[in-house]
Parts: sequence; structure tokens; C-alpha cells
Amino acid sequence: MEFKFVEKKKGVVEIEFDEKEIPICLASTLVRNGVDAYWYEPHPLIPGIRLHVKAGDAMKEFKSAVKDLNDEWSGFKKLVEGKSK
Repeated sequence: MEFKFVEKKKGVVEIEFDEKEIPICLASTLVRNGVDAYWYEPHPLIPGIRLHVKAGDAMKEFKSAVKDLNDEWSGFKKLVEGKSK
């Protein structure tokens, strides 16, 4: 997985990913936390999926969502490992 920051301001962060799964999960996590966020494909012929985050401190919200998503997946991993023994 690769990503790059397309825009970085205090109130807006936009990140482009080469895969869909991560930005979709991050957008869901951000929205669940009350942050204005969405993912989109800028152009059907150009690869790349973008995550747009708008908040008072968008980078802080993005980092928090990454941590939350990591925690969720770690918990899911432990659950699967426990049930598959």
C-alpha cells in the first residue's frame, strides 16, 4: 500500500491511496467520530482513491482515526485467533 498527501492544511487534509480498502475504512471511522470525511475517485481513468478530511485540526483527526482503526483490527485479529484454535 502506498499513499501521499495531496493537501495538508490545518482544517483540511486530503490523502491519495493506491488501494480502496484503507480510505473507505478510515472514512467510516472518521464519520463515526463526528468528523466531516469522505472518499472518492478523482477520475475513472486515473488510478487512486482519495480520502478528504475536514475538521478544526484535520491532521489530528486523521491520526486519531488511524489509531482507532489499528486498535479495531488488533482486537479483531485476537478474536479470530481465539476462535480458530
